[in-house]
Amino acid sequence: MLYDVIVVGSGISGLYAALYARRAGLNVALICKSNPLRSNSAVASGGINAVLKTTRQDSIREHISDTLKGADKLGRFSSVSAMVAGAEEIINELQAMGVVFDTTDEGTIAQRPFGGTKASRTCYIADKTGASITQTLLVQCRKEGVNILQNHVMLSIATYKDQLSGITLLRRRDSQVIAFACKSLILAGGGYAGIYRGHSTNSQESSGDVIAIALRAKMRLSNMEFVQFHPTTLANSGTLISEAARGEGAYIVDESGERFTDELLTRDKLSRDIVKHQLSGHSVYLDFRHLGEELIDKKLPSARKHALNGAGIDILNELLPITPSAHYTMGGIWVRDNTSTDIPNVFACGECAYSGVHGANRLGGNSLLEAAYFGRLAGIEASRAAKKGEFHPIDYALVDKESRYVEAILEGENRFNINTMRRNLGNNLYKNAGVFRTHDTLANALEYVHYLMKMSSGLCCVNKERSDNVELISKVIFHRIGGIGYVSFFMRKCAVNLYY
Repeated sequence: MLYDVIVVGSGISGLYAALYARRAGLNVALICKSNPLRSNSAVASGGINAVLKTTRQDSIREHISDTLKGADKLGRFSSVSAMVAGAEEIINELQAMGVVFDTTDEGTIAQRPFGGTKASRTCYIADKTGASITQTLLVQCRKEGVNILQNHVMLSIATYKDQLSGITLLRRRDSQVIAFACKSLILAGGGYAGIYRGHSTNSQESSGDVIAIALRAKMRLSNMEFVQFHPTTLANSGTLISEAARGEGAYIVDESGERFTDELLTRDKLSRDIVKHQLSGHSVYLDFRHLGEELIDKKLPSARKHALNGAGIDILNELLPITPSAHYTMGGIWVRDNTSTDIPNVFACGECAYSGVHGANRLGGNSLLEAAYFGRLAGIEASRAAKKGEFHPIDYALVDKESRYVEAILEGENRFNINTMRRNLGNNLYKNAGVFRTHDTLANALEYVHYLMKMSSGLCCVNKERSDNVELISKVIFHRIGGIGYVSFFMRKCAVNLYY
């Protein structure tokens, strides 16, 4: 198949990119591993930041300042400024597409405070903001003619004389390796916090496989050491309890009901406070009891649902046990301000990209804004490049190589349990590359990653079926992710926000 633009990833960034490439009159394909609504964007609950004309006691300058301060001055000023300046336009456009934000009694968009901000600038739809935006964009993409190709897993970038020619993919319905040609490629495949298995708010699909593909294509990565831990997740499962809870007034307390920190600190500082309190022998909880049933059911329905389903606790009258979990990755594929990468006509956006807006720590509410703003920009830039570009031949030796690789996993003898390996990796990373880390603990993490990668050669399929073989997909991805980024941990000696 030939497409003008291929987008890999179906979160907000990928959907926005595909939509804008399609609006340029091009033939666009959106590639996703499974259901397009199974992205991290769809479960992002808190909100999206923007300084609106109706926002009180706030300004674009303050939003820029808060973002750069939260980033510990490692943010890229040009990217931050452009994103913040474009935020209101994004909100207006989402409204025009059908996103219904919560409103005040005066009929203006309601905004709540989030950690690290000086004002209430987070627009929201109860605590289901990401799902609402994702669903709206998906409907719009389908309406405008984007080709949505579910159940395809990207394997590699194909080039011809250092020019993009297309991508190779594993087609799930028959386990065949195929190739698509394209003039422009947009990578929007998400981050890698899911590799902290058992200690992450992400699904295991958030493995960083697209970032690993970029690395193998000799594209630069940046700031891979910065992993954000969300301070409030269910203690027994890592299920996210949105920052919206604290924005609406929930307290963080210990077993005595005593508050010991500022609930609206930035996530890095709050996670450290919680872990320190736990290490001193305390349990930590979220306390919603003073908020009342009306507010909780109107503004925090998902929090109540997750607490009931995940812990059997009704937050109306019980404390909810919490702990920090890996949530978001700051680093990724290095991009210029216009989302272009080291390979001509290849662009990256969203969590898989290092756009520079988050620096060493992301503020709550800025990720959905980044996804929308830079996704749209990537769609615009990729379509411009595609209109000027041409198709290049695909080297089918690469397709043959990938086919033999997949066949080896499918037909080989399995020696290890992938679920055990994933859990062990997650436990090791959480212990050694978690909220607190030292050179020695990072060395232990890297040594364990190398050990697992050697063992992964013995990961083959027990299930030999070729039709929608979930085991095959899992093992192909696990083989591929390797130790991306962990060497970069050793390149930063100082304590900086998420690297402490």
